Amino acid sequence: MAQIVLGLGVSHTPQLHTPAEQWDIRVEADRRNKAHQYRGKTYDWDGLRTLRQGEALAEQAGIQQRQARLERAHRSLEELARLFERVKPDVAVVVGNDQHELFDDSITPAFTVFWGDAIENVPRSQEQIARLPAGIHIADHGHVPPQTEVYPGAPELGLHIIRRAIEDDFDVAHSKVLHKVDPGHNILSGVPHAYGFVYRQIMRDKVIPNVPIILNTFYPPNQPNVRRCFAFGQSIGRAIESWREDCRVAVIGSGGLSHFVVDPEFDRAFLKALENRDVDALAKPGEALYQSGTSECKNWIVAAGILSTTPLKMTLLSYDPFIRSEVGTGTGTAFAYWM
Repeated sequence: MAQIVLGLGVSHTPQLHTPAEQWDIRVEADRRNKAHQYRGKTYDWDGLRTLRQGEALAEQAGIQQRQARLERAHRSLEELARLFERVKPDVAVVVGNDQHELFDDSITPAFTVFWGDAIENVPRSQEQIARLPAGIHIADHGHVPPQTEVYPGAPELGLHIIRRAIEDDFDVAHSKVLHKVDPGHNILSGVPHAYGFVYRQIMRDKVIPNVPIILNTFYPPNQPNVRRCFAFGQSIGRAIESWREDCRVAVIGSGGLSHFVVDPEFDRAFLKALENRDVDALAKPGEALYQSGTSECKNWIVAAGILSTTPLKMTLLSYDPFIRSEVGTGTGTAFAYWM
């Protein structure tokens, strides 16, 4: 029978692969944004500055603070990569989200299970690069290889997860073919960056067979809520537990934490609730706080739901608020494992 032997939680922010002195590239876009999501409300730049003026955020956005936090995060990421290599799982279930990389307004499923034979990771075309906002392409090397790579899927396990999900009353979408390469596509072709980050940074380009679990965390009106995400994870956990193959399985959640406005208080409470397997505490902030980039915390929640079916315990390696501006824009960044 299959056995879950390892769980990982990783933040896949582009700031990890942007030099600290270049985080400012994104600040101009932050200034122009009139709809920053923070604690359930929407603010422009000046509104955030007024609201958070007592938090000494300008000091935290200094180069020395940035560099120290960046180095600590990279040490944690390296430790997780070494742990993954040491445990040597046979197959992985990778939970992430799509940001209009695969789906668009023509169809956006709440939950999708990919069960194809092959997973493509495709570099952006020059046309795609030209359309990107400032400061995005510089970090592509963190999740996209220099040339197209094709990784192995795990179709038998994927199908088993789908069948169990249907039995458990989850009407999941399924996919066997990723978005075809399209030079005109605005974002990316192939696998979304949430997964490419795992393949490059955790698996170090030695990608084992895996099942991508794709959430719609970003886009109303059909974002699954916190409790539904955790319950979906438990369904996946039961599917893995009942899979008859004799193999060792890793579970990886890729995303979060708070962004594009960093909220350390939220992040620390979220991580503590994950450690305690406390679904009530996870749901307590309300869906209004799980919006924009912070919605990616739900990738961790699904992974935690899977791992709740095991005796594995969570260990937090590091948490750092990657603050890049005086109003607190950036990304909350954390790395954890379950063993």
